[in-house]
Amino acid sequence: MDEVHVWLVRSPLPALVLARLAGLLDERERARAGALDPVRRRRFVAAHGAARLLVGARVGVAPQLVRWTFGPHGKPEVDGVRVSLSHSGDLAAVALTPARAVGVDVQRHTPGLDTLAMSARYFPADEARHVAGSEQRAAAFATLWARKEACVKATGGRLTQGLALPVSAGPVVRGMYHVVDVPVPDGFAGAVALRGPEPIRVTTAWWSVTE
Repeated sequence: MDEVHVWLVRSPLPALVLARLAGLLDERERARAGALDPVRRRRFVAAHGAARLLVGARVGVAPQLVRWTFGPHGKPEVDGVRVSLSHSGDLAAVALTPARAVGVDVQRHTPGLDTLAMSARYFPADEARHVAGSEQRAAAFATLWARKEACVKATGGRLTQGLALPVSAGPVVRGMYHVVDVPVPDGFAGAVALRGPEPIRVTTAWWSVTE
């Protein structure tokens, strides 16, 4: 059974830790971070710096020497490991696995979001009814959205291509993905998916700067 390791990263981090992580970023990442407002910049540095430390440790290179390649829609790849990264609000997730293409997603429950209209517009009818009938609509909506986005990220596609995926019936999605919910803090939803229907084992841990 294929194993997936998911690390959760919570912002904000201490200034000294952020400075260390910022020093690991490459030129492309620094440019992206520099274009963000201060809050989003700190979140970006935390997520991408942690990803470099985790990937570097897995493939046996210094984190600042990790060299990403990117798919047509920005999916990051590196020789020696399959990787996916997601961040939403103050929470980020990094997923690593040795063989099959992987996608991870975290979604913050968005206050004021019209989940009824969104699910009716984008989700299959039975999933839209599920959201409408839930006592916790924001959570139900975010859970389905995270599962869909995890599947899309596993193949490096666009989210618009995956919103119609039926992800509520079970872990196997159209024989193409195996998706599992990730335990995340209240106010968030999380999911990880591997390409292919075979079962997966997921372990989740909180990342610390000692990783």
